[in-house]
Amino acid sequence: MDNAPPGISDKYTSDAYLADNPDWHEEDAPWKAAHITRILDANHVRPASICDVGCGTGAIIEILSKHFPQATAEGFEISPHAYAMCMKRQSANLAFTMADAFESGRRFDLCMAIDVIEHVENPFAFLRAMKNVAQWHVLHIPLDMNALSVGRGWVLPEARRNLGHIHYFSRESALALLRESGLAIVDDFYTAWAIDQSYKTMKKRLAAWPRRIAYALAPDATVRIVGGWSLMVLARV
Repeated sequence: MDNAPPGISDKYTSDAYLADNPDWHEEDAPWKAAHITRILDANHVRPASICDVGCGTGAIIEILSKHFPQATAEGFEISPHAYAMCMKRQSANLAFTMADAFESGRRFDLCMAIDVIEHVENPFAFLRAMKNVAQWHVLHIPLDMNALSVGRGWVLPEARRNLGHIHYFSRESALALLRESGLAIVDDFYTAWAIDQSYKTMKKRLAAWPRRIAYALAPDATVRIVGGWSLMVLARV
């Protein structure tokens, strides 16, 4: 059908996402990788093979491949632009494939989806497919659904337009989605991107202080009301 509307994934295979995010969020990779290694090390998970679904420029899986030098690591990406950036990172234990990881027929000890689930059209189908490629799973999920983002009105539409977020989660809805898709939650914790990355602008630096104080007093309520956090989750089949 020639007049069919474009699919969600077309945003990533065309130039659309690249135009809004030319660095593919590469600068945040060390911060995200540190939280991934934290949750894996805390739970004594030492994978022999790792895959990163929607790996972007490959910066996160590159850091993980160095943290676990005994493991083989592979990043999967559907965007030709991001994949081209990945190729400079290949090493003896790190490879990249421009393909759907779930159609590759490969099996791994650990599968990661870092800031991916909010972009996919059918998160239930995505997670059930993800469940079939590994025993252990790490997901990082933005908690866009909070009182401030809803009350301000423009926050969620902007995240949809510029970042490609088409689903908005709270901690409770994110964990329920994982459980209902057949994954068992082993560990989870908040990651404070609005505080840890507040160095980027003066406005963010000023906003970080009340968040720090509120979070110290009432962490769950602060995340639900003010926002500025994501959720790191370790799950298993």
